[in-house]
Amino acid sequence: MRVSRKVLVAAVVCTTAVAGLAGCGKDGDTKAKGVSEAKKPSATASPTPVDPFAGMTADAIAEKAVGVTKAANTVKVSGAGISDGEHMTIEVTVTRQGRCSGRATVKGGTAHVIKADLKSFYMKGDEKFYRAVAKEDGTPKRQADAMIEVLKGRWMKMPADAPKKSKKRRGKASGDGMGEFCVLSELVAGMDDDKSDRTGMTKGADTVVAGVPAVTLRGKKKSDGSAVTMYVAKQGPAHLLKVVETGGDEPGTVTFSDYDKPVTITPPPADEIMDLEKLGMKPGGGSGSGGTGEMKA
Repeated sequence: MRVSRKVLVAAVVCTTAVAGLAGCGKDGDTKAKGVSEAKKPSATASPTPVDPFAGMTADAIAEKAVGVTKAANTVKVSGAGISDGEHMTIEVTVTRQGRCSGRATVKGGTAHVIKADLKSFYMKGDEKFYRAVAKEDGTPKRQADAMIEVLKGRWMKMPADAPKKSKKRRGKASGDGMGEFCVLSELVAGMDDDKSDRTGMTKGADTVVAGVPAVTLRGKKKSDGSAVTMYVAKQGPAHLLKVVETGGDEPGTVTFSDYDKPVTITPPPADEIMDLEKLGMKPGGGSGSGGTGEMKA
């Protein structure tokens, strides 16, 4: 479950509520008037909460958590980590139907993304983001300056192809990447394509993540020194709450919150949209991963 590569880089590929813990009242704090201490029922210990994972191995709990997370209607995914030596962050709300809204930050620049239907997605970056993309793509400065001037304050509209089962180029921007990024089940599957990350796991001490009781699942250390720790909700559905990757070259943390919270995702204002197809431009064109678009011959 490569945290930074499969989730954080997904943000660049595509652009290029936490469940509350119900309060528990204290038994026996209130006495009815006229009832003497002698007649007061003796206090009894609170029943021990039932462990929803009793008898399950750590690997089985991890397997269940991934499946339950994929089946959610909506979830907010937030992450931070290192990829290709660069610090990256992401915050996006994703729906099972394939819609999303969020932002990603890399190299000091930020890009916002919206996919309000199954046909198109929209991306708007700031100058730092576009310059970083242009530099990676090898775009000459004069061309990058012109591109940034045209795109300033505008949303690029691009076709959102359906997710593909074939592996995509790592770190390369493409329209079909948005399909995977905005479908919750595909996003989780992208994180989970290396099943060895959650094989041979062990249970750690129970903890609380954002107010939700959680079981800790620790993965074994891999040859590159990396290891994954998963935190799975013990209250309510067995959702993933947090996944942390430590060691190795790409450490990172991804949190999952606002499960099944109703969301409304709408396209940007029409007067702020630049339709690349109508302008005869190809998303993801160029010699590298820029995704800045190039004029067709």
